[in-house]
Amino acid sequence: MSDVKTRMARLEQNAFGVIYGSVTVMALLLAIGHTEQRPIETAVILLGSILAIVLAETFAKISSDAAQNRQPFGWAEIHHGWLHSRPTLIAANIPTLLIASASLGFYTFDTGVILAQISAISLLAVYGYSIGWVIYRRVVPGLLHGAFTSGIGVALAVVKYLLH
Repeated sequence: MSDVKTRMARLEQNAFGVIYGSVTVMALLLAIGHTEQRPIETAVILLGSILAIVLAETFAKISSDAAQNRQPFGWAEIHHGWLHSRPTLIAANIPTLLIASASLGFYTFDTGVILAQISAISLLAVYGYSIGWVIYRRVVPGLLHGAFTSGIGVALAVVKYLLH
């Protein structure tokens, strides 16, 4: 039973970052045109953009807290901020690898982008369902929460394909 509680606590800690990271990945993928065929460059830009967002968010939060408390921040606050922001960066790893793998010839660049979108949408669905389950302890609300959360990713994917 304690293993389940540990996993639920980890879910609750990581949910914000994973959802934020997955939606950010989907938003960044909107900018990739269908005619571009540079998987390594695209993967570096994707991961670098997420890293920049994570660092900016972490520094802004630490700085804001320090100003509100009127106290300087140290390594403990930086470490805490990093632990809070790390799931956002982790959410970008699989989409980045899927896009970069297109350079090895396993599949086309467009397939890599589609696989990256599927992985981000899947994370949204899993975390959405899990959050619904934690809140309501019932399957149907969990499924509805998962459908809503993954629907954000699906909507961004549809917008991408309508634009490009």
